[in-house]
Amino acid sequence: MPKKLYIIIFSLIFFAGVFLRFYKLGNIPNSLDWDEVSQAYNAYSILTTGKDEFGTAYPLTIRSFNDHKPPSYTYLTIAPVGIFGLNPFSARFPSAFCGSLSILLVYALAYEIFRKEKYVKTVSLLSMLFFSISPLSIQFSRTGFDANIGVFLVTLGTWLFIKGLNKKKIGNIFLGAFFLAISVYSAHSEKVFVPLFFICLIFYGRKFFLKKKAMAICIITLFAFLNLFWFFDSQTRTRSSGVLFTSSQGLLKNSVKEMAFDKSHDDFIGTLVHNRRFVYVNKYIENYLSHFDPNSLFVTGDNARHHAPGMGILYLVSLPFILLGMLFVVRRKIYPAYLFFAWIFIAPVASSFAINSPNFQRSLIFLPTLHVFEALGWFCLFSYLRKLRFAKIFMGIVIALFLANIFYYLHQYFIFTNFTYGKYWQYGYEQAINYVKKYENTDREFFFANNIEQGYIFYLFYSQYDPQKYIENGGSNRINADCYSISNVCFGVCSPEEGDFYVSSKEPSPSEFKIIDKILYPDNETAVWIVQRI
Repeated sequence: MPKKLYIIIFSLIFFAGVFLRFYKLGNIPNSLDWDEVSQAYNAYSILTTGKDEFGTAYPLTIRSFNDHKPPSYTYLTIAPVGIFGLNPFSARFPSAFCGSLSILLVYALAYEIFRKEKYVKTVSLLSMLFFSISPLSIQFSRTGFDANIGVFLVTLGTWLFIKGLNKKKIGNIFLGAFFLAISVYSAHSEKVFVPLFFICLIFYGRKFFLKKKAMAICIITLFAFLNLFWFFDSQTRTRSSGVLFTSSQGLLKNSVKEMAFDKSHDDFIGTLVHNRRFVYVNKYIENYLSHFDPNSLFVTGDNARHHAPGMGILYLVSLPFILLGMLFVVRRKIYPAYLFFAWIFIAPVASSFAINSPNFQRSLIFLPTLHVFEALGWFCLFSYLRKLRFAKIFMGIVIALFLANIFYYLHQYFIFTNFTYGKYWQYGYEQAINYVKKYENTDREFFFANNIEQGYIFYLFYSQYDPQKYIENGGSNRINADCYSISNVCFGVCSPEEGDFYVSSKEPSPSEFKIIDKILYPDNETAVWIVQRI
């Protein structure tokens, strides 16, 4: 392929990917969820006061809803909020920006892995193409999820590390180790994935490091040192314990009954099989394998916020090409690409401990590998079909199916996400707060029901409440109180009196409340009730 044409195609792929990530970024999905709002408002608070919503100066973890979020996304949101203001576009900008840059990094990484192969340019360009139009990449690039920052930093670090090994450039290796190390501050899952994957990278470059033992020790020391901050952070462990399946009492319910039965019948083998350790191991294996379930990956998806309506998280037509690409690597014995197998199989290790699996937000890091394998699969098929008589007809059919799958996804995402999945994005909260704001300078008092989940942070965000004033009045340290107020709005377990106004996501009793207004989802179901106590 002529160089100019290659550059033109490269540019078209990149800018198409950027367009898909930024087009109507603040409007699709049509509402922010509580994590997006929390990170954006904390960024606004740090920007204007140097403190988060709890009054902590430049925190290393974002306490938020006591889930202690990693700090990277919040700090990356400071610049967009400062430039564009506190709005949905700013809240999602870091994810869209890093998702766009990741398109280039996937190309660069594939190029380094296959640099000795004659098809390196073709496979690198195809990898870039499939990542740029990936439903999962687009989905997470268009929402303020910190996992997308993790994908960017891990891909950047891996590319620099391998490039340094290939070119014998020590500076690149150190930079790669640095970005890999700081990626653990982007998402909780990376705290498990990255150390395990770093061991694989050291093994990958073992021949080089055996000759440079002092440098290897320095790199490992740097990596370990940068990980110490989260490792000894008790808040990180608090967050982890809250999502582990070991914290679910229901999981052991049957096991407890079975063990009681075993003991009453002196069944020694039964007590071994039905003990909690066996149950936990079985659950972990089940969760781990669920991340590779074709139905979840290509048909149904997982959480509704992670995929378009009527689709899985990947194109169904991609499945045979991903498998073909994996087979191609094994049969051709492309040893550098074996690193991708380690990458993809380590990715679900952390998320498999969670109560709800699969959760592709927690295992999003495996995404680049799938599209590199897919690119290899397409190249393999093209190479084989060139020898066949009806190659053009067959490839025309395959490409037509792929394009149909792409257009179906784009239609489902950009047209039907808001209509079908609005209820999963806390739609109606912004509209309710805009209604309340009209009365902020009056003596009218509003109460937000607890079913308006994390309603206080939505009020702070959409009213652009002054962080300095909020902190001076106690900040979010008050949210554990039974009832607390921000301006003329009350949150928590409150008891509205006669004449008070009440905002709820559930229809209140008509004998106690008079309906004042309703906020509807795009499908005309009621999202929020605004009522008055009678």
